[in-house]
Amino acid sequence: MEIFLTVLFSVIGTIVIICLLSVCIPDLRRMFSRKAREEEKTMKIRVAELEAKVETLEQQLVALQQKETHIILNDKDSNGRQLLNVSNLKVNATSITHISSQTFEQSGSGDSRVKIIHYADQQKTDSVYSSFDAILEQLAGNFLQINKNQIINLDYIHKVQGEEIYLKTVSKPFYVSEGRKAEFDMRIGKQR
Repeated sequence: MEIFLTVLFSVIGTIVIICLLSVCIPDLRRMFSRKAREEEKTMKIRVAELEAKVETLEQQLVALQQKETHIILNDKDSNGRQLLNVSNLKVNATSITHISSQTFEQSGSGDSRVKIIHYADQQKTDSVYSSFDAILEQLAGNFLQINKNQIINLDYIHKVQGEEIYLKTVSKPFYVSEGRKAEFDMRIGKQR
């Protein structure tokens, strides 16, 4: 009889477990699929936000490229400091540490002529759509294009160590291209 009861309880226990599983498994499936749908929805929202940011940046780039570059030669502020005026952007030229070129791939063209102006206070940068030649026409004095992607303000040179040039407010080194090395050496020799 004991064996019969043990077997009976085992069978009843197995039946109860099977019944519970048949009820719980669909609930578990629904719970996991709901979570997966929520995660998918969150990812779609993130993708849409990133796509919107990319679209906004592309629109800003197109607007910047469509602006005409107006350069006012030798404009000065009330203290006599030289100002650079490109696309209605006026800045004190003596506060510029360097200008770098930013290339965007668009319509098969690699040269967008977008220049990033960096300042000594490092609080902000400005972007202009212009050529280095047009900018250099405005920047008299101690500005020098050291390679195809950078102009530096020679007044901000902290030290020249071998091939590396360090500016006072910029931690990364700059490099002079071979074709511009002679002019750089000549201009630095006059300063020091």
